[in-house]
Amino acid sequence: MPIYEPNEKEIMKEYVTLIKGEEEESEGTLFLTDKRLIYERKGKRGVFKATSPQVVIDIPLYEITNLSNAIPKFKAFTKKTITVEYNIGDHRESSRFEVKKPKEWNENIRKWAVDSKRIHDEELRRSEEEAHRKQVEMARAKAGTTNVGVMNVNTGSGKDTHPDRSAPKDTFIDAEDAGTTQLQTMTRSPPAKAKKKCKECGYPLDDNMKYCPNCGTKVE
Repeated sequence: MPIYEPNEKEIMKEYVTLIKGEEEESEGTLFLTDKRLIYERKGKRGVFKATSPQVVIDIPLYEITNLSNAIPKFKAFTKKTITVEYNIGDHRESSRFEVKKPKEWNENIRKWAVDSKRIHDEELRRSEEEAHRKQVEMARAKAGTTNVGVMNVNTGSGKDTHPDRSAPKDTFIDAEDAGTTQLQTMTRSPPAKAKKKCKECGYPLDDNMKYCPNCGTKVE
């Protein structure tokens, strides 16, 4: 029996025959869990040599791309089979199994494959968002500026209600973020002679900048 993950649940299993082309290849047990489809080939006991059961097919359900089953009109002449198509890396493979209840296998695999695909896509999305967040944080750190927890205020006399947006602004950073016990001030203004702009936000960039100090995008 294959080793399951701690939170993996077995849905169904059956002693089946794996078929390649028109020939039977081996007999073993087909397992369906909420995460994988597994085929374990039966071990053999010979006079001089014995082989133990071996898992030869182990497919994450989100990699399954198609299912089909064949049920003959005359049961005495043709076998009931289910064919599973799936991805292994960049290649597409298929395996055909002789089973007793192909419709039940088809329905259960489809149901759990849909759930597995949804969960897998959500995990990929969260992973990509986390990677992007870390990339932005690293870019801001390398640029020497931060947009987190800051407030921009006009340092003019207060008479001009529409200050020049290109003029330097004083940025007050919270003392906790600055690592001190006092309010500190820093100035951030766009480069005076910028020849290029960030492709994402349009912020002016110096030629020696590798990351945009405004949005964190890598400069190409």
